[in-house]
Parts: sequence; structure tokens; C-alpha cells
Amino acid sequence: MVKLGVIISPGAGWSYTEICDLAQSAERSGFDSFWVSDHFFGGPGGTPDRNCLEAWTLLAALARDTTKIRLGVLVAAVQYRNPALQAKMAASVDHISGGRLEFGVGAGWKEDEYRAYGYDFPSPGDRVDQLREGIEITERLWKDDRATFHGKHYRIDDAVCAPKPTQQPRPPVWIGGAGTRVMRLAARYADGFDLGKHGDGGADLAPEEMATSFRELEAAEGASKRKVRLQRSPSRSRVHPYTGFEWQLPRR
Repeated sequence: MVKLGVIISPGAGWSYTEICDLAQSAERSGFDSFWVSDHFFGGPGGTPDRNCLEAWTLLAALARDTTKIRLGVLVAAVQYRNPALQAKMAASVDHISGGRLEFGVGAGWKEDEYRAYGYDFPSPGDRVDQLREGIEITERLWKDDRATFHGKHYRIDDAVCAPKPTQQPRPPVWIGGAGTRVMRLAARYADGFDLGKHGDGGADLAPEEMATSFRELEAAEGASKRKVRLQRSPSRSRVHPYTGFEWQLPRR
């Protein structure tokens, strides 16, 4: 079944009133989900006179001001918040919303934003490793009463996440990005994959790149014997419609 949602960029200059009105309108119109991107400023280097509301704070407010539409970040950069803190924040939003969270996370890409806010910008390989560790930490905190994880980049010791997410065994997990390693992570850990290309202003993938990405995801899914929903988020206008659909692969 085709599901329809709306994704916006808070960095486009929206006020909270405008975003809330749009989310409520989407809910009344029967859209399934409402998503926000995770950025700290709009445009290259930031624009001082342009609003950019922080994604998780924004979702918490929308959780209060909507009743049934599903809510998500597409996608949160794993380095912007300690993964254990982000897992706690996500569980809180799921609790506040009554179980409507879609948890989206990615390896990050917007170097000027990292530099401006004092974050290191590791190599692509290290960022993907950080994404994997962040997802491991998130899953353990959501599942275990006390969670411990020691990785190369992150660690937690006897950490507690209470309340747990309302959705059990967990909220749907979406991984965003492109490339074989990220797709393998999606096939292993995620319920959905947001196919994107970054580093050039967020340009959409060309048809031949899309076809290659489909084949890579199909191969990764075959190896993991899991099924991952696939969606594309266009990147050119202030409000982006997307079509989310279930990416089903034949099983032999």
C-alpha cells in the first residue's frame, strides 16, 4: 500500500506556528507521516535572518500538537548528539506522541555545519562506523534495563533509558544515505532506507545512480534475509512531497 508523507527543512525559515499549521493540515488531509530534516542553519554557512528550529525539540512540540500523524527526523546525524542521549530523546518523543515516532539516523554529510558548531568531521568510513555504533547503543538502551556498550567511538556503562519507547519492540528505524556500506547497515538494522545523495547541495540521484543503488540494496537485503522499506526525499523545494513504499524483493 502506498503511504504519503510530508518532509520539510526547518532551515527554510519556518516559524513554529507555520510548521505546526502544516503538520496539522497534513494530518487532517490524511497524510501518514510528517518529517523534518536535521540541520542547524539554512543555506551554506548559515543565514542569520533565517529561522532553523532544532529537529528533536521541534518533534517534541509537534507530538503535543498533533494526534495521529506519524513523526520523524529524516535523518538525524549521529555525530550531532551523543547516541545515548539521542536514544533517550527519541524514546521521550515516542512516549509523548503516544507511539508515533519514526526514528531516522544517518552518518552525516554537511561539513560546513560540523565545522561551524565545533564538531569533528571524520572520514566517510569513520562516520559510517559511528553510525553503526550509534545504532547498537540505541537498540541496547531501548531493549535492556541497563545497557553497556564499548566501541571505538562511543561507550555506555550500565546506562538506563526509562521510559522505554511506547512502540514495542521499538519504533521503526530508518537509515539515510547512499553507498554500499550504509545500505548494508540498513539491511542489518533498519526497517526503512531513505536513499539520498549529499555533498553537492543535496542533488537528486540520476536514474542510473538510482538503479545502481537499488541493486546494492537488493544485494544487501539478500545477504541479511530482511526486507527494508525504501523511500526517496526530493531536495529542491521548500516543501517536499515523497512517496514511501515497501521495497519487496523476491525470495528464492
